[in-house]
Amino acid sequence: MTLRIIAIMAGLFCFPAICVLGQDGFATSDSVGKVNVLKEVEVRGYGADRNLNAPEMGRISLSNKMVMDLPVMFGEPDIVKALQTLPGVSQGVEGFTGMYVRGGDNDQNLFLYQGLPLYHVSHLGGIFSSFNVPTVSRVDFYKAAFPARYGGRISSITDVAMKRSDFEKFHGKFSVGLLSANIFLTGPVIKDRTAFTIGVRRSWIDLVSAPTLAIMNAVEKKKGKKHIAGYSFTDLNLRLDHKFNQDMTAYIIGYYGHDRLKIGLREFEGKNESYVVGPDGIPVPDDTESTTRFFDEDVNRLSWGNWGVLGAFDYRLGPGIWNTSVYYSKYSSTYRQEREYQSDLEDSDTYGYNKSRTKNSIADIGVRTSYLADFSKTYRLRAGIEFVSHDYLPEGLVNQFYSDGECSEDDNNSPHISSNELAAYLDNTLNFNDKIAFNLGLRGTFCRIQGHTFSNIEPRASLKIAIGTNYSVKASYARMHQYVQQVSNNYISLPTDLWQPVAAGFKPLRSDQYSLGFYGNLPWYMYFSFEGWYKDMDNLLEYREGVSVLNPGLSWNEKLTSGKGWSYGLDFSVTKEAGRFTGSLGYGLMWNWRKFEDLNIGRKFPAKFDNRHKININLSYKLNDKIDFNAGWTYMTGNRLTLSMYNYDIPGSQFPDAPTVGPPGYGNEVDGIDYYSSRNNVRLPAYHRLDLGMSIYKTYKNGRSGVWNFSLYNAYCRMNAITIKKDNENNIIDSANKDNWHRAFKTLSFIPIIPSVSYTYSF
Repeated sequence: MTLRIIAIMAGLFCFPAICVLGQDGFATSDSVGKVNVLKEVEVRGYGADRNLNAPEMGRISLSNKMVMDLPVMFGEPDIVKALQTLPGVSQGVEGFTGMYVRGGDNDQNLFLYQGLPLYHVSHLGGIFSSFNVPTVSRVDFYKAAFPARYGGRISSITDVAMKRSDFEKFHGKFSVGLLSANIFLTGPVIKDRTAFTIGVRRSWIDLVSAPTLAIMNAVEKKKGKKHIAGYSFTDLNLRLDHKFNQDMTAYIIGYYGHDRLKIGLREFEGKNESYVVGPDGIPVPDDTESTTRFFDEDVNRLSWGNWGVLGAFDYRLGPGIWNTSVYYSKYSSTYRQEREYQSDLEDSDTYGYNKSRTKNSIADIGVRTSYLADFSKTYRLRAGIEFVSHDYLPEGLVNQFYSDGECSEDDNNSPHISSNELAAYLDNTLNFNDKIAFNLGLRGTFCRIQGHTFSNIEPRASLKIAIGTNYSVKASYARMHQYVQQVSNNYISLPTDLWQPVAAGFKPLRSDQYSLGFYGNLPWYMYFSFEGWYKDMDNLLEYREGVSVLNPGLSWNEKLTSGKGWSYGLDFSVTKEAGRFTGSLGYGLMWNWRKFEDLNIGRKFPAKFDNRHKININLSYKLNDKIDFNAGWTYMTGNRLTLSMYNYDIPGSQFPDAPTVGPPGYGNEVDGIDYYSSRNNVRLPAYHRLDLGMSIYKTYKNGRSGVWNFSLYNAYCRMNAITIKKDNENNIIDSANKDNWHRAFKTLSFIPIIPSVSYTYSF
């Protein structure tokens, strides 16, 4: 038996020696020769390679560390806020987790948590997203060139991958921030066979505010008032992985995210403050009086959340992997208004209550199977089928009354609506010598709802052509359909906004997006992308003008009207992904239009989030192994809203010529009507802010570590306007005409400078 051993030193010589086993001694070396030295190869990261070589456009991948490194609000890293920093993505209203991607609306974004669809991904009215970052391994975000395996939304896809359980050892993290705390644990149940992951996050706003509320109520008690308030949110993420063998694995995940909010006031007759003379001659309060003789309590309660479970099975079959999963996912929101009263506590006949409940929900039961295979270095195939059954409760209204000893109930629940969706897709990716690569995909969808059948074909195509070794051009086209929509009558998306399926008289939402881009690698581990895009949207829904959302005389679909939209723009970004100094610069330019025959007299009008310019700068500097700094600056053209700039009085004179405009009840107000020149006719002031952060790392024994994070949100305290309200002001300069009121407009701001601190302990 002969063993050949070769030793190589770059640029010098090769020393091959032969050892003949079973014999004494060594043979002499074969030869000594010169080794050719290869050219230096620059190793670039995953982002740079995909940016240059993949045929896909508009895809951004974020690692867990990339999200954790961004400046945070209230000490809490946030996936959605990280995505809001990308060009082509508008954040909507400051502090909230809305996403308006390339002219789309907030409900046109599909969120998947390890394949489980989620319908609402925010806490605290949108200040936090529902994704517990320690449980997340990677985020893939698509705003164009959607792969054929995705469907159901027309603007973006956010695919969040949960961390895989650790089969070898136990470890975890514990984090504490200003408003919440979370814990993450993973480890083996049976080593190398079964493992688990658990993540729990809970706010403590209700616990922190309880002492303050108690003190306030103690002061207000003498006035006969008791304030009722409370808020909390909870996230629970579970995963169980099992290896049957090298070719077969399975996992189960569970997701729960829920919010509860209550606010109200209880009024009662306060304690009589009369005094009597005590035994020692000192006046003391008269305790013989009853503390309350009546009460009137008015409370508003709001709860919302997602929960779901998914089971998946992976099997290695030939050159690829076959995956099958089954899931259940439900979102619901419930709003309650409760008034309870008794005008005389000694007379039970004076007791009564009014209670109303509004509920909206959507539940999905789905199954999907897919096959992914690399048949060669040139060809990759992905194919699959998905079926999902939806159950909608668009609007559940229940009113209960109790008065004079009699109880009544008014049930205005809309009926449950069921629909079934079936989709099949085929995705082909070909790469020829790294010069030309293209992706051809086709997705077919079939939906049956309320006796109506919709079937659609969705072609997807993208092409990359390399220009030398450091540049490439790409082009793509994608068609998407959406069979459900959340129509909002508010300036921000709220949990009470109704999820509604495609109804009779309305067609599914549809978008066609065209993109063309230029990409390249730069020195110092930098890369850039420049994309131009155009998106056409049909069958969008809005509430009709003058229609009340809570109008019980109209069904929910009678309140809506259908129209179209289109948007176009440019996205530019440059990223540095290695070295002590890293960061990114992004710029987005966009025009965003809508046109409805029943709105704005049939004329086109700009969308609410027609943000013409958007700039994001994110910088990070690693001082040493113990300290790093990060900063982020955002600039965005202001949002739009509809505002009456003029008022007509009864004779027809136009404000500001109307002689007197005063506040209601002042006695000299003019009963006129507001005049709206057009829809979304006013633009808010430009939005901009600076965020700063610093992280301090400490390493302990046995692999344990701790991180302190200090952040400043809105460091220079820019009071960005979220809306404008109309007001009335009198003439404070001319005292002779001080009763001549005029209309004034005031901006409302929400978030000042916010310092935050958090601590994370890893073990």
